[in-house]
Amino acid sequence: MIGEADAAELRTEERKYVRLPTFLEQGFSDLKREVVAKRICCLCGTCVAFCDKIKINERKDEEEPGFVEDYDTVCGLCYAFCPRTFLPLSEIERRIFGEEQKDVFGVYRSCYAVRSKREDVKGQDGGAVTSLLAYALDAGMIDCAVITTSDDHWKPVTKVAKNYESLKEGAGTKYTLYPGVVGVKEAMEAGCENIGFVGLPCQIQGLRKVQTAEQPYEVGKEKIKLLIGLFCMENFKEELLDFITNNYVKLESVRKFDIKGKDFLVYADEKHSIPLDEIKKYVGEGCSVCVDYTAELADISVGSVGSEDAWSTIFARTERGEEIVRGAVEKGYVEVKEIEKKGLGLIRRLAANKRKSGEKDY
Repeated sequence: MIGEADAAELRTEERKYVRLPTFLEQGFSDLKREVVAKRICCLCGTCVAFCDKIKINERKDEEEPGFVEDYDTVCGLCYAFCPRTFLPLSEIERRIFGEEQKDVFGVYRSCYAVRSKREDVKGQDGGAVTSLLAYALDAGMIDCAVITTSDDHWKPVTKVAKNYESLKEGAGTKYTLYPGVVGVKEAMEAGCENIGFVGLPCQIQGLRKVQTAEQPYEVGKEKIKLLIGLFCMENFKEELLDFITNNYVKLESVRKFDIKGKDFLVYADEKHSIPLDEIKKYVGEGCSVCVDYTAELADISVGSVGSEDAWSTIFARTERGEEIVRGAVEKGYVEVKEIEKKGLGLIRRLAANKRKSGEKDY
């Protein structure tokens, strides 16, 4: 028998690993109490994507996950996969990258400013994501990409893109919370075996927990082959779209949204600048506890901050991520250049600020 002190040490060691709660004791009721009721759900969609008994319910003021039936189960998947229940970051990093982060940027192999070399790509900042996905598809590394498009009123919609023309529909950033991970489920149901996914840091966290959790169920995690994460300071509830319509411009005439400095920019027939302080009340409550600005667990992280206009900043974090960036350069899909020190300094400052803010609010 082991002593009480040894047992306590063993329990501490076990908590470092990504595993289901002991004996699968914690189910959706626990998730609802610890995450949904505390208003820290990020609406990533991971629980919905991997459990048929959970759906997104629309409340008067916000969406949230809810149980489809009148009873709960305790299989533990939703609780184990949710990025807000627990996130053993160091263990996930060791399993995915082979090492733990030593920098606020997270683990990475290389960093560049990048833009598409394809004239028909009209992306947010240089079309980098679209062109990297196009290369990955053409090279056979993935057979589809789960992206987020939008309807005529800029409400996000998940799309499983299997060709270049479909990929281009996802170009441009959508600043509204949406459970994008449900697209992974759609891709699996469509028969895709090598799935690429583009999403926010919280969505990447959820999928990494799916990939690394020790659990007895077949959920298709081996089909998730590429994760591209987007820089994100915060995201907004759908009410923001109503605010823009009622105070600035009809959404069907909007070409692009962007955030620069302290302003939220709306590009239509004319450009509208909205102070971020004016729309702070529309920020998703789950964003308040997020500490990840640069999508630290992705294969490739992409954002506009740190690079000049019409270029994106990229962190290639895994061997596969770096292989895709290099291949896309060699085959003429994108071009890259060095990032200036002041650009990296700005990213470092924003990443540190988000980490400090999230740790304070958690």
